[in-house]
This record gives sequence, C-alpha cells and structure tokens, in this order.
Amino acid sequence: MFLLKPAVKDYIWGGTLLQQRFQKGPGMDIVAETWELSTHPDGLTQMEEQNISLRDYLRKYPEAAGISAEVDGDIPILIKLIDAQKPLSVQVHPNDAYASKIGQRGKTELWYVMDAAPDAYLYLGVTRPVTRVEFEERIRQNTVEEILKKVPVKPGDCYFIPAGMLHAIGSGCLIFEVQQSSNLTYRVYDYGRVGPDGKQRQLNIQDALEVSILEPVDTSPPGAENGVLVDCPYFRLEEIPVSGNIQFHVPQDCFCHGFCLGGSVVLSGQEGELHMAEGTGVFLKSGETVTLSGNGQFLATYPGMCRAEAGK
Repeated sequence: MFLLKPAVKDYIWGGTLLQQRFQKGPGMDIVAETWELSTHPDGLTQMEEQNISLRDYLRKYPEAAGISAEVDGDIPILIKLIDAQKPLSVQVHPNDAYASKIGQRGKTELWYVMDAAPDAYLYLGVTRPVTRVEFEERIRQNTVEEILKKVPVKPGDCYFIPAGMLHAIGSGCLIFEVQQSSNLTYRVYDYGRVGPDGKQRQLNIQDALEVSILEPVDTSPPGAENGVLVDCPYFRLEEIPVSGNIQFHVPQDCFCHGFCLGGSVVLSGQEGELHMAEGTGVFLKSGETVTLSGNGQFLATYPGMCRAEAGK
C-alpha cells in the first residue's frame, strides 16, 4: 500500500474548495479537478513518497495491480474529485464501440455528491424522447438546456452516468467521480463561455450526434445495496464506515483505491501503517490485507468484476 498524489487541473469552471478542504493544488488560483487515481497520459497520478508516476510503477510491477505487463502500466479506471464553482458544459461521452475507432475506451461514470450548495443541481439526460434533427437544431440554437432533466442534489446522492447520456454538473457541486480511464468528451453547449485564449470553447457536434442517447435514461446505480454504491462491468464502489478495527482484503488479480471521505482512517498491514486524513487516497495492491481503524468514512473502488473481503 502507498499514498497517492493526484494530478491537478485548473479548468475555468473550478473553484477553491479542493484547496481549502483537502489542501489540493497549493498555490494555484483555481483547482477544478484532481485525478486521484490515473494512469491516463492526460493526467498521471504520482506515488506520494517517490518521484515516480503510478503508471511507471505498474510498468515495473504489474502484479501489484493484477494486470498484464502487456498493458504498459495502464489500469481501466480513473477517479477524480470535481469542484464545480461554475457549471460544466453540457456534454456526452462515447461508448466502447465508438471510442475504439480511435483506439480508446468509452466513458461510463458514477457521481457521488460529497457536498452541494442549497441550489445545486445536475443535468441527467433528456426529459422526453428527442429526434436527432431536433437535437442538432437545439445545439445550433443554444437551447439544449430546455430538454434536459434538471435534478436537485444533496450530499450522499449517487448517480450513474452511462456512456451516451447527455449530462452536466451544475455550480456548487463537489463530486467524487469514478469512470472508465478515458478523456473523450464531446461538448454540445457551454453557456457562450470563452477559454484562456479568448475564444469560445469548441463544440463537438458531429460526434455528439453519433453517440447521444436521445431518450430518458435510468441513472440509478446498478448493484447498489448493503454499502455497495455501484457495481457495474467497469467498476465497483463501496462505502465503509470505520469505527474500531475492520479487516480488509483485496483479492488476487485485482487492486483497490481507498479514499478517506470523512474523519480519519489508519491502515495497518505487513508494509507498515498509513494515516489517512479526509481527502487522502491510497493504492492497495493485489492480494493485500490491511486493518482499517479510526473513525471515518472509507470509499473503496475496484475495477469491474473485482470483490474485496471486508470485515471477515
């Protein structure tokens, strides 16, 4: 096990919550996202105590994640923290079949709302079936918001965002996101904002028309029960209240990302002891057994089809 240091992104819609609450991105004016677990080349997570990326480490020791040496240190999931001080663009992600045309993965996601302003909301798909012709016309006329399902949110809410579903995070949301390891995003509406170059940010109309699901979509996380927040073919997320001592085992041929959602958690095992403050992430290796202790909330994320053995 070892602590992780995230990659930090300063997109224009970000805020300062991740700095203030978790000390992420010190010295930066804006912290929009932190990539807490990532071997994606667009944002590599680092090992906290060593000057090496997680990907480079897994290139040397693929067995630590239960992956093949042939995948070159690449793991299939990516975890982010998102501080939306301003609303994100209305966007859509491709599925695996569409993304494979350019040699990438699709992007299915899970959003766990860590905190939310009183008027915070998400856009989650469309409110009614929409034709492709109407959708394209609304993109060009900047009226896409009129057909989107606007959902008020509060801390603790979870929503499943399948590839192909139109979506956006509204202002005032702090999100823990689990997704496929992909950075393919097709933007369809961006409130007329301009980027750092002074120009309006690019829309990806043709790709969005090809991949968007233009009918209402169920956003209930599959497999949610008894502390499991989502269990789908791509990833599994569990919430574990920690009070006293809990034995936690990562199966062989798997890995686990642990995140301290609240309070503090201590991990003890054969490799020593790690103290996790709120907002801290840790990589747990294939087959590793640790004891969780302290008083806090622990989120455990695994790649699809992996099962941990906690409390046994």
